[in-house]
Amino acid sequence: MNMRSDYVIKGSVLSEKSYALLENKVYTLKVDLKATKQDIKTAVKDVFGVDVISVNTSILRGRVVRKARSRKGGAVEVKLPNIKKAFIRLKDGQELPAPVLNAPAEATAE
Repeated sequence: MNMRSDYVIKGSVLSEKSYALLENKVYTLKVDLKATKQDIKTAVKDVFGVDVISVNTSILRGRVVRKARSRKGGAVEVKLPNIKKAFIRLKDGQELPAPVLNAPAEATAE
């Protein structure tokens, strides 16, 4: 059973590693935990209209965070949700609309 394409892709991953991978034409996306590689491939083709060569996935476990403290109860621990990332390689000459970091404009003294 295939998932709907608009439910598969959750967003893009903005990190140093994902920006380094952009040089090799590898895009990093957050996807639904239940999405298979085939679901991800068809979703990227449907949404962005590009041809996908390969899809690699990894699941990041949600870490445990100490949240608020109360006078009687102490610290409360909360587990963050798990996240699935997909590393997508596209055909040569194609690209996704990737987010662009704005470099600080150089001040010119005139």
